[in-house]
Amino acid sequence: MTGLHPTDERAVTILRLLRHPTMSASEQLDSLLPLVQLPGIQKVLRSNLKTTFEDARADNIDLSRPPADFHDWLLKPLGRIGDEQNAAKPNTYNARATSLSRLYERFRELGVVPANPLDGLPRHARESATDPLPSRAELQLVHAQTSDAHARAALLLIDDLAFTMTDLLTLQWQHVNLSRETLLRRTECRIPSRSLSALHELARLDAAPLNPDALTQRVFPFDERTLRARLWTAFQNAGVRWSTPSQLRMAALRDHGMAIAATPYQAAHQFGFTSPRAYQQALELARQLGVREPESES
Repeated sequence: MTGLHPTDERAVTILRLLRHPTMSASEQLDSLLPLVQLPGIQKVLRSNLKTTFEDARADNIDLSRPPADFHDWLLKPLGRIGDEQNAAKPNTYNARATSLSRLYERFRELGVVPANPLDGLPRHARESATDPLPSRAELQLVHAQTSDAHARAALLLIDDLAFTMTDLLTLQWQHVNLSRETLLRRTECRIPSRSLSALHELARLDAAPLNPDALTQRVFPFDERTLRARLWTAFQNAGVRWSTPSQLRMAALRDHGMAIAATPYQAAHQFGFTSPRAYQQALELARQLGVREPESES
């Protein structure tokens, strides 16, 4: 049961619901949603989650223990409308993926799963005009002008390794081996030199790496809002228009995703993808997005 303590009654109840042999998808959702208490319109959440729960029931997938090819399997429930495969519009697909990711993030917080299995799942381009990504010159300027050690390390991990916000917020010092120049998230990654230098700087500021009793301390000891604000401030100080962490991640894949000389699995793992197919899909999407024009000076 993923190391649950017997007193974690809500987590145990959720596991029982996910693994119940006879409950329908509708019955599972009717029981789960009040337990997890996700914010938002419950009717919309239920609708977004229903196809995944229906297909998991039909394919004997245990959603508490997603298979290794979970990203590939999700293409069917996230993309179907009724019995018609790949019929869902991009916005519908993305809304379903987002709702499922929020559910898994709640499961992770409650101790039902050790990590969010939807991290790294590529989204479809929006139906409306997609915001272009920042240029490489803009990103280099932000890196050069960022003095906040935590913001600099976070920006470099996004740019070098396509880190998600979840990756940043869950990274602990026990997951980082500075001497071997590797770190662990869903996969083991080699730490590029820029990120390695930034992590060494954080290690000098933080006693946790030298204290065996504090290795579970997070590298970025903030909540999402605070970390996002630090990144935003870095852009403001550099005089560069704000780009969201997801846009920064796509820019990283655009600029660095094809530069790595490795097998498909090694390349995927370096950027946090467990599936080479999902990695290739993300690369293709990143290459399709435009580069925004520089702001004209008034």
